[in-house]
Amino acid sequence: MSVLDRFEKSVEGAVNGVFSKFGSKDLQPVDLSSALEREIDSQAMAMGRDRTVAPNEYRFKLSTPDFDRIEQWGSETLANELADKLTKYAETQHYAFVGPVVVIFEEDLNLGAGDFHLSSESVQGNAAPASPQSSSKDCPALEINGRQYLLTAPKTVLGRGSNCDIVIDDPGISRRHLEIDVTDKGVIARDLGSTNGTYVEGHQVPAATLLDGNTITIGRTRILYWASSQEQD
Repeated sequence: MSVLDRFEKSVEGAVNGVFSKFGSKDLQPVDLSSALEREIDSQAMAMGRDRTVAPNEYRFKLSTPDFDRIEQWGSETLANELADKLTKYAETQHYAFVGPVVVIFEEDLNLGAGDFHLSSESVQGNAAPASPQSSSKDCPALEINGRQYLLTAPKTVLGRGSNCDIVIDDPGISRRHLEIDVTDKGVIARDLGSTNGTYVEGHQVPAATLLDGNTITIGRTRILYWASSQEQD
């Protein structure tokens, strides 16, 4: 059962629940979440009258005790939860990204328990969450759990692992499950040797050329493919 299944109220509620067993004196997820919102607000830059770009990679340096707690519980899960919550916050502020939002935890031996340092930067990625401020350039798109992702590079990897271009929290999905290739001859979905396979329109396939409106299923997640992002605005 995934974190979101067990903590249904909200993403923030879920990540706060992660740390409830550690006690009130320890670093809390709400501290990390609040720091992310402050960082994105302070670093977002207007790139024109109608476009504000915010950093998409956030790096936390943590004390050894706090880093160890996060590792023991599951740093990848927490990082994905925080990244998803920050992406939703960015939508309310009409910020755009140049790539997927990623949260990274690193150990810093010089920090004391409860202290952390946060830095951010914009890193070009293969898939960017669509927003009202997204680039007007048309490109193929995927719709996953009600959110649209623009396929901005020739190859985009989907999976449960934090190093994927699009991270999906689904226990039925492999760490590197599916690759979407944008080629001159069409857009191709390729299974990456996943445990549970990739299905296009209900048929298990090692690879398939996608048509507008096709449904891809990996694990319990249903993905819609759109040949044009502009048609879905």
